[in-house]
Amino acid sequence: MKVFLPTFIILTCIVSLVIGNIHWNDKISDAGVSQPGTKQSKEESSKPSPDNEELVKYIGNWPKESKELYNKRLSEGKPFKILMVGSNSLGNEEYNLPDDLADQLNHVYGNTVHVDGLIYDMMSSQFVSQNKQKDLIEAKADLILFEPFTLKDNGNVAIEDSLGNITSVIKDVTAANKETQFILQPPNPLYNATYYPNQVDELEKYAKDKDIPYLNHWSNWPDQESDKMINLLNEDRELPNEKGYKIWSLYLEEFFVKQF
Repeated sequence: MKVFLPTFIILTCIVSLVIGNIHWNDKISDAGVSQPGTKQSKEESSKPSPDNEELVKYIGNWPKESKELYNKRLSEGKPFKILMVGSNSLGNEEYNLPDDLADQLNHVYGNTVHVDGLIYDMMSSQFVSQNKQKDLIEAKADLILFEPFTLKDNGNVAIEDSLGNITSVIKDVTAANKETQFILQPPNPLYNATYYPNQVDELEKYAKDKDIPYLNHWSNWPDQESDKMINLLNEDRELPNEKGYKIWSLYLEEFFVKQF
């Protein structure tokens, strides 16, 4: 009897644990909670989390293809990569648009969007002849925000050749990376310029003809003939100062983060 009683108690405990575990698993199953080691259905796993649903609200201004690719990256758990490319019109060591845009988007999208930048002090003809497209190809960006050296080309490269160089760059990059998309934007405006605004007009027409999204941030700047422009450019009146970059940066932020 001394031996039987402890054995009976042990067996009773084991039976209780088994029954309790079965009951607990049934409750979990009824609640629809997946257990470790189990596979969710494809439909369930593809549903965005509430956080992702909130993030998607901010991409309302993005091109359709970019919206679709951002959602795809969310489902894959990968960041959507934005690469800003262009001349030194985009910035310098003290202030540059890629870094500023990265900071702004990080506040909204967190690690679901990654922004990087490539800035070159050269004309579009030099960019193409030196095969700098390979830098863009290697970056494997989802979206390239391209300032195509229009200001650097001013007075040095004919507008027809400048636009042809844009075509070459886009063709080479998209041939290597099928999912990469492009958005064009002009460099900074200048004070009281003459021929340069015509080049920028041609760039905008090119984007429209080629059905490439175009970000006309010039709409946020003062009239180019206004003395207010002087206060937004550096001492040489060739590139923006910090105030000028803030105007440009705000335009980009409002595009990439739709307010609602």
